[in-house]
Amino acid sequence: MKIFLDRHSKTSLRQQLYDEFENRIVSGILTANTALPSIRTVSKMAEVSAMTVVKVYEQLEMNNLIYKIQGKGSFVANNLFANNLFASNNESVESHDQWQDKIQDYVVRAGFTQRTLRYKNMTSYNLGIASLHERFLPTAFIMENFLTQYDIKMLLKHPPVEGDPVMIEKVCQHVIDKGIESNPENVIITSGSQAGINLVAQTFVAHGDVVVIESPSFPGAIDVFKSRGAKIIEVPMTSKGLDVNALLEVCEKNPVKLLYTMPNFHNPTGYSARLDVLQEVIMLSKEHNFLVLEDDSWSDLYYDRMERPLKSIDDEGRVLYLIGLSKTLGPSLKLSAIITDPVLRQKLINAKSSIDSSAPLLNQVIVSSYLGSVAHKQHLIWVRHELKMLMKRVKAHMDAIAPPYLKVSYPNGGLVLWITLPSSFDCKLLYYKLMTDASITVLLGEHCYSSINGNNQFRICFSYEEEAHIMESLTRIIHMIEDLKPLMHQCSQSPNT
Repeated sequence: MKIFLDRHSKTSLRQQLYDEFENRIVSGILTANTALPSIRTVSKMAEVSAMTVVKVYEQLEMNNLIYKIQGKGSFVANNLFANNLFASNNESVESHDQWQDKIQDYVVRAGFTQRTLRYKNMTSYNLGIASLHERFLPTAFIMENFLTQYDIKMLLKHPPVEGDPVMIEKVCQHVIDKGIESNPENVIITSGSQAGINLVAQTFVAHGDVVVIESPSFPGAIDVFKSRGAKIIEVPMTSKGLDVNALLEVCEKNPVKLLYTMPNFHNPTGYSARLDVLQEVIMLSKEHNFLVLEDDSWSDLYYDRMERPLKSIDDEGRVLYLIGLSKTLGPSLKLSAIITDPVLRQKLINAKSSIDSSAPLLNQVIVSSYLGSVAHKQHLIWVRHELKMLMKRVKAHMDAIAPPYLKVSYPNGGLVLWITLPSSFDCKLLYYKLMTDASITVLLGEHCYSSINGNNQFRICFSYEEEAHIMESLTRIIHMIEDLKPLMHQCSQSPNT
């Protein structure tokens, strides 16, 4: 395993080292009874003192994540809920030292996707994954009515690295209503938004480059920037958008290379930025000469009115606009597009040619046939109305059952609720209790920060499960919170909080 420690972070090296081991253990990458590296090995690998490693191992043992055998070393504990999920029922309780454990890897923040996706088969209700229920998705309709329009011979050719020309043209048309004027020389098609973020990072972010993100932010993006060795600096996210005064202060002290932002229906908070905030971000990008990656996966899912993208007021081409399409079409049709300056586009194409060559042509053919059609526009009108009504019912339910100390951020679009509890509340304990006792999965807030933060926050999606299941899950969550509240003063004294 490769250990990533950010020596520019305000979080201590000891805490970062602890988090590296905890993430791998809880996510199941380090399974029960796996031998941990020796103190000397970790000390050399992480470039920290042996005493720091000793303290980390002691903390892991105190929190029942590992156990020690005199003369043999430290091993992952076999009584964890997470390890019980990933371990075989026939797994031996004896320690194992397999060749796979000795292969160097470079995984960062290992648990995020596994916590939100892999638990789907193990819990009754998954409120951790931000997706639409199949009843909202037109995938079957698209496959039945649009794929047959194309000659199968089209699928026997290699598409250009930048994407199929028809798909690119449809994207240009799709963003006109968002106030973005584009042409084919500005567009690249990618295999989803995560792939788009990774492409931008591999093209423009090197080890030590300063990347600014909102706090909190999308965990998948944080993982990408960490894997590039970037110096990540957080600026607070407010109900008006990112804190531009904090961004200005960061820019005055650091050579910012890239700002990653989600101005509209922000993930995970649901906030949308005001126009004056967007204008100040553009102004700062010019004054301090940095690029902006605008992640826009949910702009088509507004309830009442479309929010203006940052890209729509970008007059110098500094904004790389990443628009996701699969949220409304279905995860099997995973496509996104990057709209950017032609010079930056060529650099992205050069990098993309060595990564995945091109997005799947079949997906591009299917999506381009549907995107912008009458059926597509009618479906979006319908799903926006359905989500708005569902949100109203969810809010009414929460207003009736939630205690006054619980703060919920209700968005004007998108799929998620951001929940904040008193600072002393340990949502990690809530997370495990929900899985073990109530069979419910949520997304822990701490995964949405690069720093040590979010211990008292979590995100839920209100559109992935059946509505009756969502309401039942929300009731169980509130009851669990009320049951745990008397214990929170004890949690606040724990070394792991």
